[in-house]
Amino acid sequence: MAPTQADTTPTPTAAAATVSTITMSGSQLVSETATEQPLSSVDFSEGTDAAVLFFTDALATSPEHSTGEIEACGNVTARYSWGGTALVLDVWEPAGFVVTFNEPSFNGITLESSGNFAVGDNAQAFFDALPPEQAFDEYNDGSGPFVYDKVADASPWGESNAYGGVARLVTGGEVVSIVAPDTTRAFYC
Repeated sequence: MAPTQADTTPTPTAAAATVSTITMSGSQLVSETATEQPLSSVDFSEGTDAAVLFFTDALATSPEHSTGEIEACGNVTARYSWGGTALVLDVWEPAGFVVTFNEPSFNGITLESSGNFAVGDNAQAFFDALPPEQAFDEYNDGSGPFVYDKVADASPWGESNAYGGVARLVTGGEVVSIVAPDTTRAFYC
């Protein structure tokens, strides 16, 4: 029996058709509907391939992929990117991978932190409410990155205060990027 038109027409996945928001904490990614109902999630401990598959499904598009020496420091050996630099997953050797949100959304899907803010939002009140051991302002002038989710006692590089996710603010509190799972090292190399 020959397949009918309905049998051969590809249909979008339910997640791709209904994802409104991707929320990133220091330990996982969650896709949600517009009514904040979770659709799917992936823990960062599941690895690079699982994270790339999560984004590809949630965003309903494949990433651009490049390999070789990506950054001057040579620690980034592969990069997956959606929307140019809107959402980037860098593979770091030997430590794993880092996800960076550089834009508030991609393809109409909001990219936000577990603190309920996105790039471009003012998160100064969130920063001010953090316990002192979780707030990090390198220059003590409101221009440094800050921590929003502690997930480990030591980083892959042996640094203390290994937090799973950080967001970088500029003076005045505007978020310029959100990064996980990593320490603030991701901003400097």
